Amino acid sequence: MVRKFSKLMVLALLISVVFTACQSTAAEAPAAEEAAADQAAAPAEAEAVPADDSGAKVIGLASYQLGNDWNIQVAEGVKAKAAEMGWEVIQTNAETDSEAQLTALEGFLSQGVDGVVVPGGAGPTLEPVIAELKAAGIPVVTVDLTTQNSVTDIFPDNYMTTELLGVFSVNKMNGVAGKYAHLTIPDFGWKTVDIRDKVADLVFEIEGWDFVGILDSGLADAVNQSMTAVRSTLLANPDLNLVYSSWGMPAVGAAKAIREAGLQDQVFVVCTDADRIVLAEMAEADSPIKGVIGQRPFDMGTMAVDYLQKAFNGDTDIPKTAFAPFYFVTNNPELLPPGVESLTPEEAWTILYPDVEFGEVN
Repeated sequence: MVRKFSKLMVLALLISVVFTACQSTAAEAPAAEEAAADQAAAPAEAEAVPADDSGAKVIGLASYQLGNDWNIQVAEGVKAKAAEMGWEVIQTNAETDSEAQLTALEGFLSQGVDGVVVPGGAGPTLEPVIAELKAAGIPVVTVDLTTQNSVTDIFPDNYMTTELLGVFSVNKMNGVAGKYAHLTIPDFGWKTVDIRDKVADLVFEIEGWDFVGILDSGLADAVNQSMTAVRSTLLANPDLNLVYSSWGMPAVGAAKAIREAGLQDQVFVVCTDADRIVLAEMAEADSPIKGVIGQRPFDMGTMAVDYLQKAFNGDTDIPKTAFAPFYFVTNNPELLPPGVESLTPEEAWTILYPDVEFGEVN
């Protein structure tokens, strides 16, 4: 609000200002100039303080395996973000051996690293040593598995993504109850896979689908083992409609078996994990793979480092479960619920593997 002053009030104010100015001594001027200089310098000094004053850290990265793109990219995300922070990363590769991964974590404990990232593995097996790391003041962030003593556990939203695969499959069958086989890692104890298994079976049960059984994908040779398992299932169930795979590599084996049987027009595959080998197979004109949840593992790796930084800084509002973004990959977006965005295999490849020529899987 603008105040209106009378002429007399303005005149009085001017006289007061002039009188006060005249009372200032020459000795006060340097002090005023010094204060002004200090004020001007203050912002520069504030900017010189680093955003994270916790110092350089040494991070242990206990990879369960490095045999597929998901594991490789999580590790690359961790290392890229750590390098950005000026931190050192010590990486181990358990090559799908839970005992080796446990030994690696014990090694990080004895070395006294500052923090640990665990991408994948059998949570119950690792829980005791993660508890020891926590007791030693070493924060642990897990990716795609759950332990009680981690700072946070990073997943895609396995509940939502699995439901989307189920709805996609129902729409693919135009609402007619089909027959499906379930390709997974039975009783492994990997929570993220357990969620996908249970949610998928629940959706298909509700929709009245006929379940022909669990097929063991294995781990070390998932493509070939899954191909053999699906080949036998097709012989026993010539009217099969769907192979649901809880992770990516087995889906490729399933696709090979379906193509071998010449049943591409009858049997389709959906899975989680947009590995390069999955996207390359999916892009083939006669591919049985129709719907894929594309995790963003590089982003999951960078998120892990971000959460470690929060732990180092003493943040107390870190969520115990953190959901990472994902892509739905399909050439049939019309089968998705409204509002769900999708990418073609080629589009997903460009985003997930920008430095790799499309189709290069080795």
